Order: sequence, then structure tokens, then C-alpha cells
Amino acid sequence: METARILVVDDEQGMQRLIRQRFRKRIKAQELTFLFAANGLEALQVIKKEADIDVIITDINMPEMDGLSLLRNIAETEAEYKTIVVSAFGDIPNIRAAMNQGAFDFLTKPIDFYDLDTTIQKALGLIRKIQSRKQELEQLKDQLFYQAYHDPLTDLYNRSWFFERVSTLLERPQSELYGVLFIDLDRFKLINDSLGHLSGDKLLKLVSARMREQLQNTGKIARFGGDEFIILLENVPSKKVVCEFADRLKQILDIPFYIEDYEVFIGASIGIIIGSKEYTKPEELLRDADIAMYSAKSQGRGGYQVFDPAMQVSAVETLQLQNDLRRALESDDLYLLYQPIVSLLTGHVDGFEVLTRWRHPQRGAISPITFIPIAEEAGLIIPLGLWVLNAVCDRLSQAQIRADVWRGITINVNVSALQLCQSDLAEKMARVLNKFEISATQIKLEITESCLLDQYDVQMSTLRSLKNLGFKICIDDFGTGYSSLSRLHEFPIDTLKIDRYFIREMTSGSQFRVETVRMIITLAHTLGMDVVAEGVETAEQLQQLQALSCDAIQGYLFSKPVSHEIADSILRNRNTLF
Repeated sequence: METARILVVDDEQGMQRLIRQRFRKRIKAQELTFLFAANGLEALQVIKKEADIDVIITDINMPEMDGLSLLRNIAETEAEYKTIVVSAFGDIPNIRAAMNQGAFDFLTKPIDFYDLDTTIQKALGLIRKIQSRKQELEQLKDQLFYQAYHDPLTDLYNRSWFFERVSTLLERPQSELYGVLFIDLDRFKLINDSLGHLSGDKLLKLVSARMREQLQNTGKIARFGGDEFIILLENVPSKKVVCEFADRLKQILDIPFYIEDYEVFIGASIGIIIGSKEYTKPEELLRDADIAMYSAKSQGRGGYQVFDPAMQVSAVETLQLQNDLRRALESDDLYLLYQPIVSLLTGHVDGFEVLTRWRHPQRGAISPITFIPIAEEAGLIIPLGLWVLNAVCDRLSQAQIRADVWRGITINVNVSALQLCQSDLAEKMARVLNKFEISATQIKLEITESCLLDQYDVQMSTLRSLKNLGFKICIDDFGTGYSSLSRLHEFPIDTLKIDRYFIREMTSGSQFRVETVRMIITLAHTLGMDVVAEGVETAEQLQQLQALSCDAIQGYLFSKPVSHEIADSILRNRNTLF
């Protein structure tokens, strides 16, 4: 046990002697160490010199600086000392004044040393609890900060790290070459679909380890999600060196992998960027590396291509999709699906997340993975977001006229970072609510974790305006972005959604992943937020989340995204789902 350090502030000559006599056994056992000062001024000097004081015992009536003045000075330092006031003047005004200045307790003279010892132990016990809690939170912060910059499956760096690192690189004088390799595994989807997600995850780990071994100290590797990786090579002497590395990488990925009893051939297509003065943003590098990778894939897979501006011709197709999406906003080509959110307390559906889908008249279904980035790039994400809110409120209005089953049901609507940058977003959303006579309390707005750092002031103001209207706020995909944990409490957040990668990893035998989920749930509950787990697919995951006191779940274990009619039927049946 660490020695507790106690500062006694009293002008009585015999106080030091009495203290040493009464606590001599505990002083000898090094449980307590006492420091002494004759008045408030001396005490402040001791405090300035001795930073690790735990408890202060002070008289009130002292020369030069009394005890109440000392308490005021201590309060101004924002230090967390526990102060016990001991005074012959035990009247109500003195007690009230001491407590108002932050005193932990008040004892009257003559001192009852048994009471004093008991009070000291209470103060020290509270201090130790606070210190233990702080240590736990620091460990939690360290682990979550690590998670913010690393991929949870492979422990490689993630997209956030890449963007920050390349941003730093682009600020340097461009006298040194660097290479960026965008890697996409060629047959991963086939293997993942045929052998299952667990085998797919094992393969990603093996691929990551093999590439990291090839890199050694020559560069850094990040996983961008799915089967996409980025390698950053700094201070390369020439383009030839980057291409030679790509050749070696291709060769090691052509060697088969062994997943359980299967021999798996994977291969990869690689797009290469050689850094130049033309690039000023990480997004530009990533865009051209991605174009080069798709060019390599179009050449028959299993090779690499160095970016050439002529490759941008393929952007014509993207432009066509942008135009088609503009027309879709004015037609019936867009529609909504609803994925149930199930309360772990009741077993009933208490909300839905709405998901936008696009049925192209010529191309058929177009994935949100394709059209959402196109909408963001073309500036269509803002009208798309308002289209979704209008469609949701319209459906709610009709449903609530017909039946009561939708009353009290929360609908989660995704909001992009670009929408949050609109200073009049709250005003626009309020107009939609008024149009359909829908309460904002029935809508929960989902924002991705990475949104919290872009244009912080504007987004904070917008979120507060939305919160004041009655909207609930949810952070989506928590744990995969790079929000500052120290600022998390500043945002008006009601719900954290744990990313599906954490949920999937819980059942992979990794106790660390289980503890990570536990810590996220604890953090959220400490901050007054509820927690939803995404991507719940197995009964084992459900049982673990129940044991960890998660509030709600969402995933294929209960339902895929469904039409409004099926969602209505689910609410009407009102069955307990587990």
C-alpha cells in the first residue's frame, strides 16, 4: 500500500506533537506521512512544492491566511485534494462556509482523534476509488485510441491512420519520392461466400501477416476494410523500386494459403501511385490508386498498373451514374428498407434503421456502396438525405393514421458529414416534420464516428440545434473511426452503435475483443448513452451481448432489411424474438 501524505495546517504549537503521538504506529508502518504548516500561506508553499498530497487537515482561525481563504485558493488550482476542516468554531455559518468551499468534512475541537482517523480513512478510500476509476478510464482510452488507428481484424493500420500519415507526408517538400500501392484481393469474395465468413477472416489475417513480413521495415500497411489494403513506401529512390516491390508482393500472394483442410489461391490486383507535387490531398492519391487498381483488375487480375492520367477516362461511367441518380431523386427508382432494432430488455422491436436502395431502370439494383460515394462526390447527398427523411415521415404519417403500432417506434435515419456541415440543416428538417406532423422524438439521426472531427464547430452547432428540436442522436460504426474520446462527452449523443467487426470478433475466441465490447458498453453507460450492437448473426453473439448488458441489437439473426409492409407486420404481431 502506498504511503498517504497528509498536510496539517494549524497555528497551535502542540498540534504537530499530538498528531505524531496519536498516529505514531501508522507513521512507523509507513501508512501515513504528515507535513505541517502554521497557516494558509505556508500551506500553499508546501502544496506548490509537494505535488502528491492526498488529504489536507486545516484549522479555520489562523494568522496571515485563515482556513476558509486557504480553501478558496485550493479551489482555484482545480486540484483534487480532500480537505478536512478542524475548528473550535463549529457553528453553522462556519460549517456551511467550509462546505461551500469544497471541504470533505468538518470536525470540531477539541479533536476526537478516533473521529479524525475515521474521517481520514474515508477520504483516502474515496481518493483510491477515484484513482482506480481514472486508471481504468485511461486504460480504456489507450485501448480505444489504438482501436481508432488499427483494423480490429488484422491489427494493421486502418484508413484513418493512412489519411493522417499521408496528410503529413504531403506537407513535406516533394524532393523525395514515395509510392502508394492499392491492393485488392482477386478471389476473396468467392472464397468468403463458399467457405464462410470465419474462414474469410482467417484468410485476411494470413494475407496481412504475409504482406507485413514482406514489408519488414521498408513501409507501412493499412487495411481499408473488406479485402482492400494500402501500402505506403516512403523515401523510395525510383519508380523502378516500387514496381519491383509490387512484383515481389504479387509473387508471395500467388503462393497458396491453407485454411483448415483447404488449399486457397487468392492473388491480388495492385494499383500504384508514384508521389509527385501534383498531389495535395490524401483523397487524390487514393482516387488515382483506386483507378489504377481497377485498371489492373480489368487487365485480367493478378497484376499491377502504375497510374496514368488516361485511366481517368473510366470516370465517364461514374459521371453517367451521377446523372442517373439526379433523375432517380425525382422518380420512383429509390425506395427504403427497414431493419429491426430489438430491445434486449423486452425482446420486442422498438425501432428500425431505414436503408436507401436504388433500382436502376436499365442496370437493376445498384448497391449503396456504389451510389452513396457518387452522391457525396456529386453533392447529391444533401437532397438524398432530405428525400429519405421525407419518405420516412410520409410513411410514419400514413401508418399512424391507420394504427397505433408505429407510435413510440424510433426510426434511425443516416446523416452524412456533408449534411452536418449545413448551417440550416435543422431548419430544413423541422420543415419536413411540420409538413407531416411527425414528432422529432420519433427520429434518431445516425452519424458516423469519423464525422466528429471534420469542421467541429459547425457540426457541433448543427447537432445541438437538431437535439433542441427533439431528434435523438446516434454514433454509427463506433470503434472504427478516429473521434477524440476526450471530447466524446461534448456531443449531444444518445446512442452508440458498436461496429459489426467487434461483434463478429467476440465469437472468434478472442477474449480481448469481448473485453473491448465490454469497455465500450461501460463507457457509453457511464456517459448516459445506450448501446446497440450491429451485425448480430448468431445466438452465441446474442448471449454474450446480454451478459455484457448491451441495450439493443440489430442484425440478420432476427431480420434482414425488409419492406415497410413487412415491418408493419412485425410490429402488429408483437412477438418476443428471443
